[in-house]
Amino acid sequence: MHPSFFNQLLLISQFELKRGFATRKGLLSIVTFGVVWYFILLYPLRFTADVLVEDNGSNQHFSFFDFIGFGSLQHWPIPEFGVFWHIALIIFPILSVTLAADQTCSDRERGTLRFILLRSSRNRLFFGRFIGVMIIQTLLICAAALSTLILVLTRDASLFTSALPNLLVITLNLIVAVLPFTAMMAALSATVKSARQATLWAILIWTFLAGIISGVAYYLPALSFFRLLIPGVQLAELTQLSGWQTLQLAYIPLLQSFILLAVGRWIMARQAL
Repeated sequence: MHPSFFNQLLLISQFELKRGFATRKGLLSIVTFGVVWYFILLYPLRFTADVLVEDNGSNQHFSFFDFIGFGSLQHWPIPEFGVFWHIALIIFPILSVTLAADQTCSDRERGTLRFILLRSSRNRLFFGRFIGVMIIQTLLICAAALSTLILVLTRDASLFTSALPNLLVITLNLIVAVLPFTAMMAALSATVKSARQATLWAILIWTFLAGIISGVAYYLPALSFFRLLIPGVQLAELTQLSGWQTLQLAYIPLLQSFILLAVGRWIMARQAL
């Protein structure tokens, strides 16, 4: 590809970063996330990790953790990371739907999209906005992971060497996990007129798609492979894995992202401005 293509992708991504961190709306979202994550870190994450540490290998508390779906925490050598892994797999996909909802729709509704495309192309704009939103989410994931690492080190500073590899694999996995959700919102943002509509359509499409495909797979098991089309279908399985094992399902969100981005690019190329 021509170098100018990547240069424009970089410029559009930088604009998305400014919109995410240097505007009132963007800063409000970041501050809200920071406050919510602070309370998650301070209470459920630290409390559950303390219970696991005090448990010291017995099964006294695991019946409760099994009941709430956290039974696999016993496989994590560092309890804080196990709790973080379970919570993050819920929080960040949901956050992705809201953060990535307004990639191109508001510009098209205001008429500024036509002005932007005078100096760029639809492909560059589409992929540049997607990359910019992914960078923002990557920064948030890294911040949450680092805060969890600090929590671990305040309990036992000697865990730093063993904690760092676990932190890297968790961070990488979370970035991969939110890719299809961001790609889905990119496609929807190229279709609808507002971020609210994109969010509502994402919830409706995801709910009906999951329900229909799960129903078909139940009665026709041979068609169960269609479940791979549902963003986040691997999240439940990921909660049962730990460490580098979690990367064995990375092909699912990567494949979903490729398909959704291809659909979004096709929509963007044919959408009226």
